[in-house]
Amino acid sequence: MYYDDDMDYIYCLVGKVSCTSWKRTLMMLSGKIDRARFRRPEQLPIGMVHDHRNSYVSRVETLPQAERAWRFDRYFTFLFVREPLERLVSAYRNKVRRYNVTFAEFVRFVLDERAGGRVLDRHWCPQSELCRVCRHRYDFVGHHESLQRDARHVIDELKSRTADPERRRRVADVAFPASDGDGHRRKSGELVRQMYAQVPSEHLHALYRLYAVDYALFGFRHPNVTGLRTIRSA
Repeated sequence: MYYDDDMDYIYCLVGKVSCTSWKRTLMMLSGKIDRARFRRPEQLPIGMVHDHRNSYVSRVETLPQAERAWRFDRYFTFLFVREPLERLVSAYRNKVRRYNVTFAEFVRFVLDERAGGRVLDRHWCPQSELCRVCRHRYDFVGHHESLQRDARHVIDELKSRTADPERRRRVADVAFPASDGDGHRRKSGELVRQMYAQVPSEHLHALYRLYAVDYALFGFRHPNVTGLRTIRSA
């Protein structure tokens, strides 16, 4: 989780939900980036973004517990979530596929890890567990499916909370990195159906159970990956 004591926010990072773009954007909104070198968030080098010595954004876990608590009570808190099965495909393609593992084998691995009581990697752990949504209050939950609209809302909120007028002026033109919008959504839906075509139905239903809280809390519907009618989560 990241926080800022000038804009008074806490952001819970969820792997495979545009988290790198969000970190880039928050770095730009800090007002500390040299705007002569970097005009847009997407121009920030990936090594700079993922450097653990990064001084542009602060991590909540570095704070004593008492200081975390009062910030959660007073700050604007937000996270972004993604349809669980689509997020799992994205994690596989980005983190696992290069190891010559099939998607069906990866699904079986995730289910076996959960059944064995082991902690799941943050890129496919249920989003509700990553951000402890039953413990913490969140003011805004954005969706990857409406990323650009929801991101604009959050960025406008953060800019409005910037106390320092000079900083507010420096970051006035900061915007979330552009995406290919509807075209991406269509391609993503087609890819999800293709990937799950090789997954046994019992494993698919086990995934629904694994991500049941995500489906219930965040309003997702089970995607139509089997050619059957899409069903609502219980």
